[in-house]
Amino acid sequence: MSGPAVNPVNTVGPSHELLSLQGKAGNAGVVRMLGEGGHSWAGRASDPASAVQRAVVQRSTLSHGNISFTNVSLKYPESQGKATRILELLSANTKVKSFLGDRSCRITLEKRTTEAPANVVDQGAEGVFVTLASYYLENYDIGYIVGMLCHEFGMHPMARAAPNMSEEEESFRGVPYPVPGLEGKDVPEGVASMNSDTAQQADHVLGVIPGSPRYTVYRDVTLEMADLLLRDVRNKEDGAREQDVTDLIDCFLMDVASIAATNDDRKRGMPRLGNSEGETIRKDIAAVYNAYRTRLSQDLPLERQPVKPLFPPEKTPEAVKADFNTLLKRIAKGKMWAWSIDNSG
Repeated sequence: MSGPAVNPVNTVGPSHELLSLQGKAGNAGVVRMLGEGGHSWAGRASDPASAVQRAVVQRSTLSHGNISFTNVSLKYPESQGKATRILELLSANTKVKSFLGDRSCRITLEKRTTEAPANVVDQGAEGVFVTLASYYLENYDIGYIVGMLCHEFGMHPMARAAPNMSEEEESFRGVPYPVPGLEGKDVPEGVASMNSDTAQQADHVLGVIPGSPRYTVYRDVTLEMADLLLRDVRNKEDGAREQDVTDLIDCFLMDVASIAATNDDRKRGMPRLGNSEGETIRKDIAAVYNAYRTRLSQDLPLERQPVKPLFPPEKTPEAVKADFNTLLKRIAKGKMWAWSIDNSG
């Protein structure tokens, strides 16, 4: 497969001022913990020598077919390398390619910490627009990044675009669905359940009900991505590791488990001062994670069996807590800088 093309664009003039485990991940609650309100903004960075000597900023975009990064900094090999692999993987995923067709897909990095780490907007003939938090690109490995993008594509616009989705999904709407892994939990309602009508975000719950059409779209785009990551390992692609596959599956499982266990109110599991239910919720998330893990492993078709040995281990409540703490720390870092962004055009 050929690598992404680098397209230089010259822009004359001084630099201008520039300007969230997986899915929403409770970032709004995280931000309140960190003491931040509203959007985070930072100054754009340009090449100092160019700015001083001739006020001309050299800007480049990375592209692979009809998918491109609009503002990734090419100054740092790490951000360029991650962006390159993301473009290659998205371009090779047949489900993403079928969804896009011949439309363009533009990925723009943003210094954001109060919103989801990514969102995907389908503008029809105008193309598909992805916004990706710079802290996520900078601080997470490739498996988690493409896992989060699988959520954004598969849970949202790809699911909406699937034939007969609305009709097929109707039977799952507003129905209390037992949460896998919590069948024996003693709750006032009699059974631990999730319900799209009472969830923070209805399509998130509809996307984690096993057997539902939205869950199937999300799962399938993720499993194809796992195939592609394993292909890269076998082909000895630069930087490809088996851990990428493990991280991707971990991202998917932590996402669906945290949504299902909390009815998409994931900040309930955050290790924060005053959260008296946090320990119990993290125990629930771990149990749900392991139930989904078993289901996913058992449902793998024959051609995908090579992925099974790379599944992450069963999750413990302590590991769930560690995942939340890692997210907190990385969002805090994201408040301070966004070195992967070049918005100097």
